[in-house]
Amino acid sequence: MVRYIVLVVIDCLRADHASHNGYHLPTTPTIDSLGESGIIWEQAHSASSWTKPSVTSMLTGLYPNQHGVFHGVKRSKKRDTATTDRLADSIPTLASVFSSAGWRCGAFINNAQLGEFSGLGRGFETYVPNAGKADRLIGMFSDWMHADQNQPGFAYLHFLESHWPYKPRRRHVAMFGGNRDQNCFRDHSARDFGKLRRSISRGDAELSANELTQLCQLYDGSVRRLDGKIKIIQKMLDDLGVREETAILVTADHGEEFMEHDRIGHGHSLYDELTHVPLVAQIPSLEGGDRRRDPVSLTDLPCTLLDIAGLPQSLPGRSLVAQCATDTPVFSELWIRHRYIQTVRVAQWKLHRERKAEQRSGNAMESIPIQEWLTSTPVLETETLFDIEADPHETKNCINEAKRQGDSLRDVLNRWWEKCGTLNASQTDSQTEIDNEVVLRLRSLGYLD
Repeated sequence: MVRYIVLVVIDCLRADHASHNGYHLPTTPTIDSLGESGIIWEQAHSASSWTKPSVTSMLTGLYPNQHGVFHGVKRSKKRDTATTDRLADSIPTLASVFSSAGWRCGAFINNAQLGEFSGLGRGFETYVPNAGKADRLIGMFSDWMHADQNQPGFAYLHFLESHWPYKPRRRHVAMFGGNRDQNCFRDHSARDFGKLRRSISRGDAELSANELTQLCQLYDGSVRRLDGKIKIIQKMLDDLGVREETAILVTADHGEEFMEHDRIGHGHSLYDELTHVPLVAQIPSLEGGDRRRDPVSLTDLPCTLLDIAGLPQSLPGRSLVAQCATDTPVFSELWIRHRYIQTVRVAQWKLHRERKAEQRSGNAMESIPIQEWLTSTPVLETETLFDIEADPHETKNCINEAKRQGDSLRDVLNRWWEKCGTLNASQTDSQTEIDNEVVLRLRSLGYLD
C-alpha cells in the first residue's frame, strides 16, 4: 500500500545526461538505483521547454494551449509594474484532487517562476515557492513529514541547482575531469549566463570546444551533486519508517541545450535536448527492473500518481504504470514572443511546426489564448521532420524524403489541435501582477534585464 508519494523535479535535467539513459559519465547513480528497482521510461517528454508551462502541465494533465499558461514576466514600458499569466481558478490541479481525497499536500520549490502568483498552490496545505537550496528545502520537507503521519501525503520537491549558473562542489567537477577553480565559467552569475545566452542567440558570441567542455563539466557536476541529495531523502524516509510505503518519482521540467542547435540554455525551441527528460519511479509492491522505450508525456503524471495512490484518475491523461501503446502521440508546445512551435512524436518520427508572425507589430504576450493569436495574427508556417532513431540530434530535415510519415504526423497534429480547441472552454485569460521581490529574484536568475 502506498501512503506517501514524493515527486522530485530536477530543473534542467536532460535525459541524455542521466547515466541510466546511456550517458557515458556517472551523473545519476542514486536515480539509477531507483530505476533498477522500479520503472525507467527512456523516452519521457515535457510539455514545453521551460519551467512554468511545463510544470503547470505536470500538475494539471493539460497541455499549455489548454491551461493557458505560456509566458514569463512582462515588464511595463515604464518598468514600474510586471505581469504574467496564471492558472485559472476553474482548472483542477493534482493537489486539489489529492486534498479532496484526504491527502496532505506539500510543495517545496526553489524556482521563482512558480511563486504563489502562478496559481499552482491550490490544493497544497503547504506551498513554499522560495524554499531555497537543496539542504534547506529537504529540511522543510522533513519537518512537514514529521508534523503529521496520520494522513497519507503527496509532496512535490523542485530543485534548482542544475540550473545555470551551475555551482557544483569541487569534487563533483573533478569526477568528470574538470577543475572548478580553473573553469572559465566559475565566476559567472546567473545574470552573466543570461547575457551570454542572449549574445549567442543573436550571433554576437560563440563558445569554443574547450569552453563548451568546461560548461558541461559544471552542469554534470551540478547534476551529480543533486543526485546525492536524493540519498538524503531516502535516509529520512528510512528513519521515519515509511520508506516501504513511499513511491518516489524523479523527473525534470525540461532539459538544457549545449550548442546542439547553436544556443545554450532553454525555452527557445522544442528539440529533444530541451524536451526529452528522465522519468524514473520506485513504487512499493511493483516489480523492479522495468525499462520502457515508448515515448510518453509528462502530462500523464497526474493520472499516474493518482493511480499509484489508488484514487480515481479524474484528471486528463492516462496512467503510465500500465504498459502504454507504442504509437501513442506525444506533444510539446512553446509560445515565445512572436513564435509558436508545436511538436508531435510518434514512434521514431518527430514533426516540428513553427508559426512566426509576419510582422512584429503588437505583442504576443497579451492576455489572449494562443488560438486567438494565431487567428488574429498573419503568420508564416514552416515544418520540419526528423527520424529520431537515425538522427537523434535532429539535424536532417526529412520532410521531403519521408512524405508519407510527414503527412501522417501532420494529420495527428491537426486532430490534436482541433480536439484541444474543444477542451479549453474553461480557460480564462487570467493575468496577475508580480510584486517587486519576485521581479528581483527573476533578475537574479538572468530571466529579466
